Amino acid sequence: MTQDSTLSPSQPLPAPVAQAAASAGLGAPQRVYVPKRVSWFQIVLLLFVGLLCTVILLGFYIIWLLFRTPNLSRSRAAQRVYLFERGFILAERPDAPQVFRFDAIDTVFQKIVSQRTYGIETSRHYLYTITARDGRQVKLTQFWAGIGELGPTLNNRVSSARLPASAGAIKRGQAVQFGDITMNASGISGRRKSVTWREVRQVRIANGYVSVDIAGKFLSLSTTAAANLPNLPLFLELADRLRANAAR
Repeated sequence: MTQDSTLSPSQPLPAPVAQAAASAGLGAPQRVYVPKRVSWFQIVLLLFVGLLCTVILLGFYIIWLLFRTPNLSRSRAAQRVYLFERGFILAERPDAPQVFRFDAIDTVFQKIVSQRTYGIETSRHYLYTITARDGRQVKLTQFWAGIGELGPTLNNRVSSARLPASAGAIKRGQAVQFGDITMNASGISGRRKSVTWREVRQVRIANGYVSVDIAGKFLSLSTTAAANLPNLPLFLELADRLRANAAR
């Protein structure tokens, strides 16, 4: 399979993956993600540097890292993430696929770090920490080709699966918590203060932080990093709905 290729009948699923998907009722396969390969220029350069530095521990560490890249490690190159309608499968080993249904996932935390030089983005690092209701946890990073598409897709679908229950809880008068931020039908509260939805002008992500802009106030209600909020798309969707309801 090619990188980021769409699954098709000419690309059948491995038997263990197909069986696991059918047993969990994941629906039709949609996409497969493979490990991201390092350029051979980087491989040769790092190998050269590693050999030069073998007199010190750093050189052996560089060489060890090189042989863990998908370019040089068959086992790591064979890993796959299979995306389905109602979940995904992580196959770190072909014979031991791990199934994650979207409606059986509790939290998705996302951390995206952009590195810039003279104002120009030179690299971007991703970390998606996914925790299932049964306690299993998986972390997806830029190890995967297409993580910039895969991560948001998983986050959005988990949030969509959790939306009915969260909206229902709020409708019944309960509060829903996202990290150190709590919201209910009447308002939203941070670490030190609570405000009604009528006082909230906007809820957004600004420079990596959750910003709850309050009418007539210079400072935001929240200074929480977006990376510390679980199910970020769900949080933003609920906030928008509740703020819109209060404005009617």
